[in-house]
Amino acid sequence: MKITFGEMREMGLRGVLVYCHCGHHVALDPDRWPDNVRLSDLEPRFICQGCGSRGADVRPDFERGNPRLAIRGYRSTT
Repeated sequence: MKITFGEMREMGLRGVLVYCHCGHHVALDPDRWPDNVRLSDLEPRFICQGCGSRGADVRPDFERGNPRLAIRGYRSTT
């Protein structure tokens, strides 16, 4: 079970990424959803405009959120 939009906002995150299983994805503004809705509650509602498949993976967009909380990849300094 994923976090709620309210929990996500408390962490300073201000966007969501929606990924279809075929590889299509989109970034959305989460302001349309109330704080008590879980990200996982929305997953079965999405329909991919690329392949027509129903269902998606909804995740917080760490890059649009608080940079101190973002997950960073390894970067070589050499």
